[in-house]
Amino acid sequence: MAQSRVLIVFHTSEGQTAKIVERVASVLRESGDIVDVSEVEGAPVPDPYDGVVVGDSIHAVKHSRALIRYVEAHVATLNGKPSALFQVSLTSANPDAEHTETAHGLVEGLLRRTGFDPDIVGLFAGALVYTQYGWLKRHVMRAIVKREGGDVDMSRDYEYTDWTAVERFAQDVDRLIKTPDRS
Repeated sequence: MAQSRVLIVFHTSEGQTAKIVERVASVLRESGDIVDVSEVEGAPVPDPYDGVVVGDSIHAVKHSRALIRYVEAHVATLNGKPSALFQVSLTSANPDAEHTETAHGLVEGLLRRTGFDPDIVGLFAGALVYTQYGWLKRHVMRAIVKREGGDVDMSRDYEYTDWTAVERFAQDVDRLIKTPDRS
């Protein structure tokens, strides 16, 4: 079987989405895929790839404008080949029904807005990186997290990402791309 070429396009703010991208890329490469990774600004067109993964982090309860523009510009190509989307948010760190519904609603809003119809969607918890925030954001985040019953010690960072789930997502993407007939 020929090697599959996969493009991973992403947006990150504090770096957790980039860490997730690297894990997805690593799993795909271990499976024999050729993987190109690109931040959304300056990302290549998806046309020459066998499959595309799009990843974004949620901030202020919305997806990044840059990622939305990329998806809108390439939606026909993305919908015409194996594709996956993953979203990173602190909302996904809370597994209760309300937070899960909120996370799904953010994905649904993106898909409605762009017309993107990915074959696979992953929802991953992100990180709370107090040490990287400025004074104001650190205190705003602490107030939000406190209200949610989360981690409020601002002297350290918290990573909530389920790396096993990320690896399963990447394996699912690999199987999807290598499936000869998707009809």
